[in-house]
Amino acid sequence: MSDSIETVRLGRRGFLKKAAAGAAVVPMAGGLIAAACSDEKKAETTSASPEFRTPSASSSTANTPASGGTVAASQQSNWQKIDADHKKGIDQYLANNTKAPITQGKGNVPLAPRIENGVKVWDLTIDDVEWETIPGQKEKGRGYNKMIPGPILRGTVGDKVKINFKNNLPESTAVHWHGLYVPNKQDGVPYLTQDPIEPGKSFTYEFTLRNSGPHMYHSHHDSADQVNRGLLGAFIVDPANAADIPKHDKEIILVLNDVALGFTINGKGFPATELITAKKGERLLVRWMNEGMMNHPMHLHGMPMQVIGIDGWPLSAPYLCDTIDVPPGNRYDTIVECTEPGVWAFHCHILSHAESPAGFFGLVTAIMVTE
Repeated sequence: MSDSIETVRLGRRGFLKKAAAGAAVVPMAGGLIAAACSDEKKAETTSASPEFRTPSASSSTANTPASGGTVAASQQSNWQKIDADHKKGIDQYLANNTKAPITQGKGNVPLAPRIENGVKVWDLTIDDVEWETIPGQKEKGRGYNKMIPGPILRGTVGDKVKINFKNNLPESTAVHWHGLYVPNKQDGVPYLTQDPIEPGKSFTYEFTLRNSGPHMYHSHHDSADQVNRGLLGAFIVDPANAADIPKHDKEIILVLNDVALGFTINGKGFPATELITAKKGERLLVRWMNEGMMNHPMHLHGMPMQVIGIDGWPLSAPYLCDTIDVPPGNRYDTIVECTEPGVWAFHCHILSHAESPAGFFGLVTAIMVTE
């Protein structure tokens, strides 16, 4: 790399600051992101963070990449490193999905209830957890049952449920049932519907499942920190009539998050994200949940998505798209008809959430369709 180029490795929040300082490439959620990032350095030296190259103050030539024409010999190592870094990330991603996982910890795992007198019962703890989002980068997260996202809870309309929580955090919390019809006193908003769950204390939520769809559970106490650091999970409620479940061969639940743990899908950033696999002709029910503080327009290469439901409500007129914008708090149901064999990129199209000179990172995965 030439002397006129300096390499800056930005930490997660430092990158967000840099992106926000540009021409609005990262939409900010009010003042929350800036506030969340205010105590961070502009550039953190984190070896696992995306790599960005910016011109040095003394450079008079190298502030734009070459586009066509002859590339100066002094710059050749720069583009060669970019190519090598891109390839390394893809190789890691494929290894993660064909060999042993390249990070520790896995969230978004189904948790079967036990049945007590006809009631479905789950026991969950609320814990501080060291969470590896990408190889070698561990974050101070918070998880239900020590995983991010928390366990997938699943029931059917008409089920009576009981969820016991033990708070092992050094601070109070509460649990909100986002999108679910619940009695007011079970809604999980401290001082409005209940007292907070103090450190070391327990709380039990009880209600009957009344509305189907992809819903969420998450903290509603200091939530910009607690949810963003991992206190979130999926609660899937199937309709009472099984015939009303959208026809599909495989269900994929994708929980998006950002800022505190970086840009993540199901608690992991590329190359540690999980490859989606299907056979040609299969139908995927892809269920989107955005628990972060930014919009994420998710784009699928090669095939369209059919949007069939929003926030658990079926659409009377489903529509096709190849990019679906998932705002914070929203849930979307989509069907992907796997008609095109190959490995197809699936990523956020706010590109500063997904790709840098060092290659893919963050909100990137892929669908592999086999014959």
